[in-house]
Amino acid sequence: MASKPEETDQINAAPTKAFFVEMLVRDVPLEQAVLDLVDNSIDGAKQMDANDFKGRKIEIDFDRKQFRILDNCGGFQRQVARDYAFRFGRAPGTPSIPNSIGQFGVGMKRALFKFGRHFVVRSATSDETWAVDVDVDDWESKPDDWHFDWADFANGSEISRRKPGTDIVVDRLRPEVATRFGIAQFENDLTGLIKSKHRQFIADGLSISVNGTHLAATSLYLLVSNALQPGVETMSFGKSKNEIVKVRIVVGVGPSSPRDAGWYVICNGRVILEHDRRTVTGWGLVENEQGRTIIPSYHNQFARFRGIVSFDCSDSARLPWNTPKTDVDQDSPIWQKTFERMIEMMRPVIDFLNELDKDVGEFTSEESPLLDRVNKASPTKVETLSRKAEFRAPSRGSLKKVQREIGIQYSRPVKDVEYLEDALNVSSARAVGERTFDVVLKSQKAK
Repeated sequence: MASKPEETDQINAAPTKAFFVEMLVRDVPLEQAVLDLVDNSIDGAKQMDANDFKGRKIEIDFDRKQFRILDNCGGFQRQVARDYAFRFGRAPGTPSIPNSIGQFGVGMKRALFKFGRHFVVRSATSDETWAVDVDVDDWESKPDDWHFDWADFANGSEISRRKPGTDIVVDRLRPEVATRFGIAQFENDLTGLIKSKHRQFIADGLSISVNGTHLAATSLYLLVSNALQPGVETMSFGKSKNEIVKVRIVVGVGPSSPRDAGWYVICNGRVILEHDRRTVTGWGLVENEQGRTIIPSYHNQFARFRGIVSFDCSDSARLPWNTPKTDVDQDSPIWQKTFERMIEMMRPVIDFLNELDKDVGEFTSEESPLLDRVNKASPTKVETLSRKAEFRAPSRGSLKKVQREIGIQYSRPVKDVEYLEDALNVSSARAVGERTFDVVLKSQKAK
């Protein structure tokens, strides 16, 4: 007969640190881990001045031996580091940063463990400095101690109470990470990702560099004229000040570029989706009951479509993004209501692009009256389009076929040209050419 277990003889189901760390970092792409650290730096800059990023900088440097990210974005307090920033998950009572994109959750820790087996974090505010130095192998060897010890803040650091910021260094890199950090293509991919995901902050003055290369701002443009006007809509959800989600939708026509066409979704300034052409943003949308196509699937005749939807909220937890900030939360009621309006605003732009395709098909791209009108519109930054408006575009029947002209140039003896100037009563060689062309054309058409 089996003996009765003691009441205190419990089964140990606690995870080992090594298992926890491996599970934590397994599914996060390396590029996303870097972006998480950039997000945290930007949140620091927002706390310093939410409307002006001039003078704020983030420097990212890496090679096969180490990774470093250094910023002058204000740092964060020792108390925040002790009670929240290094916790695995977002602890109750964690102080919130208005309109944040990073938040102290899993991102920073996941990145540090993802990169390597040793990391040092130093931070300085205008009031204090602190540092943490963690040997992951040593930390994992102490199964019941989940704390990190404070370390000395090194003298001569590039950050200080006079120059507040955060300095993170990771070395003893994981072999697979060291390999990718040493590949030029990874650097190029990361650079492009940061430029696209943080385009708004860079445009607002934030300086970001990768391995010494400064990243230039990129902007989204729509074509605008008296006859071609983007659609602009604003909405809001929520009642109290901190929970109100402000939404802005802009749709219109941009330069023809299959690479850039689609929807852009932005949450608190951070780009979540770019040139998205999935059913998630309405492409290929079919009405289930009727089987009617509401929005067609993407085709290159829609290469001029641009749609931008921005969500802003002091409480970032109310924004319709997923935890990794790589997609929208389709179950969010705010997204669902916004999505309905996106489709309504998208439809007239699609209709116009269908008409433009027909016009080009009939007249060719060189002689299409509609395309000529589009090409003469002015590229305009999306950020400058603030007034609510319905999308407006010229119709095919309202435009005349373009009269194309070509210059004709030839040489003749001066005395002969001067003779014709007198004979035709004109005062220039150009006028002689135009008058003689008209005479010959008229004669030939009369035959």
